[in-house]
Amino acid sequence: MLCVILVVLYILALAACDKTIQVTNNCQDVVSVGVLTNGGGSSDQTFDLTPKASRSVSKPDTWGGRVWGRHQCSGSSSKDAQQCGNPGATNPASLAEFFFKGAFGKDFYDISLVDGYNLPMSISPVSQGTGGYNCGSPKCDTMPSCPQEYAVKDATGNVVACQSACSKTNTAAACCTGANDDPSKCTPGDHSNNIKKACPDAYSFAYDDQTSTFECNSETYTVTFC
Repeated sequence: MLCVILVVLYILALAACDKTIQVTNNCQDVVSVGVLTNGGGSSDQTFDLTPKASRSVSKPDTWGGRVWGRHQCSGSSSKDAQQCGNPGATNPASLAEFFFKGAFGKDFYDISLVDGYNLPMSISPVSQGTGGYNCGSPKCDTMPSCPQEYAVKDATGNVVACQSACSKTNTAAACCTGANDDPSKCTPGDHSNNIKKACPDAYSFAYDDQTSTFECNSETYTVTFC
């Protein structure tokens, strides 16, 4: 009997360490949501959210990963969207990124448009902090304009997503790789600068840390689309 009690207490202790990510769809259409653990090759979880619907996802308090969503990836319309049917967070997609219990036991989170974007997004911790980058609520509520050469379109010609300079060209200069893997050498181009102007809270290129990384220690975070 004692062993059973200890096992139950152990399970309850593990559950108590979990954090919750509540995903909410404020868009007018169904959003197909993906959740991926860092280092994973395909989605840990995928689910559809109808307009105004929410769903909670529990993750260990040491979890790191990303959450994203896509339109037109549910039902018969999915055949019209180039970005549907790909495993993982295949670009372009607006990303909510998390790294729980990082330096000094803090959670780090951000909105990343580094590999492109497709939906307005915000992140809000339940815990209250001092504001700004301490328990602040980053948002990108208006999609940046998309130059024609970066646009991803559906079968009817509607723009459904926008590539970044890195995801489009895959060059060292745009992706901050190789000889450019250094903050002093990698600077944002015109497309990245335009993204930053539209969404100042979000990452627009790889070394955009100082104005895009938020920290908190909250039990629950809300990711809202639109």
